Amino acid sequence: MTSPEKPTIALDHTEFEVLSSIRSLAPQFNVPPKRAEAYGVWVVCYRRYCKVHDRPWLWMSSVSDFMDFLDTRSEVSESERNRALDGIMFYLADVRRAEDEQNEKKKMKRSRVPASTRSLFGQLLLRCDIQLTQAMQLRATDVKLGESTIVVQNRETNETQVIEVPASTRSGLKKHLDRLRERTDLDDPYLFAHRGLEDEQEEEQEEPDPERTTQLATLIMQGFDEERDGDE
Repeated sequence: MTSPEKPTIALDHTEFEVLSSIRSLAPQFNVPPKRAEAYGVWVVCYRRYCKVHDRPWLWMSSVSDFMDFLDTRSEVSESERNRALDGIMFYLADVRRAEDEQNEKKKMKRSRVPASTRSLFGQLLLRCDIQLTQAMQLRATDVKLGESTIVVQNRETNETQVIEVPASTRSGLKKHLDRLRERTDLDDPYLFAHRGLEDEQEEEQEEPDPERTTQLATLIMQGFDEERDGDE
């Protein structure tokens, strides 16, 4: 019995570069090879989505639109959607910054941010009125769990902005704070960019299946091509 052919799709030069960057820089961020492959596939899928819908792919509003789109796809499980968001945020927040630092010949420090926090980081950016650079500067004491708020401080102007934490992220934020305080002796560590954790062991996650992820994302991208062809 002949097995059905696996879905395939041709990649352009930029997409090859994206995959290559994620693979080469993943070890610096403690991202295992299988997870890096899954991340790369979802980043390419996200970029295709933006091309078809004429969206700027480096904007958080486009990430939000793509995640809303994945929510409508019943074949994409919740864990796979989280992995897609993890991958996109890994590329936008970590890989691109690391590439910039390499281009400027700066020494790249090893990040010890647990990969399990990336979805939380992405959710805050998507659901809260906060910029990427502001989120990277948040400290543990900026989070007021009792009031369900985050205080964003501009340390240059001494101005502050109070942001309400959505109910969907409160539980995950509390768990992250508890884990962060267990792993460091610092009084006020960075919320997402802390580099001094003693325990580098990540929270257990479902092991990704790169082949399955590739097939799933490829089917979605083939749908993008059909949608684009239908508009022509």
